[in-house]
Amino acid sequence: MKNKGFSLLEMLIAITIILLIGSIAVPKYLNSVNKARWIASRQQLKKVAEAFDQYNLDHGYYPEYSSWDEIASPNNVLIKEGLIDYIPLKDKFGQKYEGYSKKDGYLFIGHAAPGKWGLKYPKYYIKDGNFLTEEQYQELVAQEQANEAAAEGADTTGEGGDNTEAPAE
Repeated sequence: MKNKGFSLLEMLIAITIILLIGSIAVPKYLNSVNKARWIASRQQLKKVAEAFDQYNLDHGYYPEYSSWDEIASPNNVLIKEGLIDYIPLKDKFGQKYEGYSKKDGYLFIGHAAPGKWGLKYPKYYIKDGNFLTEEQYQELVAQEQANEAAAEGADTTGEGGDNTEAPAE
């Protein structure tokens, strides 16, 4: 009578096939999960931006906050007025959002996936209701720095009589 069990070779072939399928399926699954997190995080930030835009339509200006901690506070004016239910402190990857708002606009930043996933799912920026690319964001930062430098230069030379030259004798 012949033994009806599996041979060692058959077991190795079956394990190899399972590992091969797993090595293809697991990264695809993780990529799908991270893509879903990235999209959900962007949608969260977009929902906050829409609440800010609605506030601007109602009042003619945006509420002023200097940090995301202030924006995500439970006693935020947007929550009190019913424009949004809650404002998340962190994105779906566990990364803290950043942002500020002034009377004339706002900028929100999401950091997306940490580590190696950060290359595939990059940071995202929302400025006054529109997503910005990395290049647009860098141009915005450079422009704001130039405006601040120009404002500081105007403040030091335009006020008071200290910077005027005395007439020659």
